[in-house]
Amino acid sequence: MLGVMNRLPHVVCEVGTCCWTATHMEYVAVVPWNGDSERERCDIDIALCSRHDQQFQLDGLVGTITAYGDRVLEHLR
Repeated sequence: MLGVMNRLPHVVCEVGTCCWTATHMEYVAVVPWNGDSERERCDIDIALCSRHDQQFQLDGLVGTITAYGDRVLEHLR
């Protein structure tokens, strides 16, 4: 679990349309919103609220759509 201390204040969770304040940063692999296949992937940091960070710890948010339309493939550690 990485904190969001170095982020601007009032950063919101970047999962779907969640609007809760972010408390953690996690590193995930995603298929870009305009990607055609899982071969088109990139690794990004994603800001998460407490609830989505708990979900991240359980299943890595695999299959979840981010606020930017990217689809999460796996969590990276």
